[in-house]
Amino acid sequence: MQTQQRFWLTILSIGLLAIASLYFFNRPQPQHKDTEINQAATTPTAQNLGENMPSADKKITATASSDSSTDAQVMTPELQERLSEMQARRPNLHFDTNEVAAAVARTTTWTATDTIHRELPLAEEEFTDGRQFLDLDSLKIETLMPGDQINVRVDEQAKDYKITIDRIEKHDYNSISWYGHITGDDGHKYQVSVTRGEHLTVGGLDTPDGHFVIQAHGNKGWIASSQLLFKADTSVSDAIHPADVDPNYTHPAHVH
Repeated sequence: MQTQQRFWLTILSIGLLAIASLYFFNRPQPQHKDTEINQAATTPTAQNLGENMPSADKKITATASSDSSTDAQVMTPELQERLSEMQARRPNLHFDTNEVAAAVARTTTWTATDTIHRELPLAEEEFTDGRQFLDLDSLKIETLMPGDQINVRVDEQAKDYKITIDRIEKHDYNSISWYGHITGDDGHKYQVSVTRGEHLTVGGLDTPDGHFVIQAHGNKGWIASSQLLFKADTSVSDAIHPADVDPNYTHPAHVH
């Protein structure tokens, strides 16, 4: 009897083992590895973000590169040489590259204005004596080099003249002179000079229309003809009488 029970227990154990084996080998495979693979393929990494999305750093770099390229476009070899010369002449001043480039492109050194610059050191009657008040482009003058040309108008009735800069001279007393000429229609060269200190600018211009004087304090000034500035007093005779220089002079006898 016991032998028969053992036999059936053995058969049952073998059957359960077989069923367990079949279940183990035929169970569904877990999906977590595939999910990880899919996530790895679809989730952007830090490297992918850097390659596929515009980052703040890249925007800043692009902006900086753009600014650098703009400076590079402005800073030509000719402008660099000009800046070096300007700095050598005015070692205590700082010149902005963009402002200098803009000044070089301008063609005039002053413009006439209807404003009477009352802050200028003039006598009251000189504010209304006919001189032309002007706004001076100081930086434009500072940029001038030999060979440069500028247009000037000395009077409202006069035509524009073209000045060619011939040479520049730096003086010991912290002032600089620019010398040039105007070529007249007859080929004659009329001499021009402008001298600038720290605040005062003075100049003289010979032109086919006569001689003119310019003066400015800072960027406010005036221009006038020498004829206007040095008017002769018609009420006073400048004739020299012989008796004034010859004490032995006697009046000639009158002939009747």
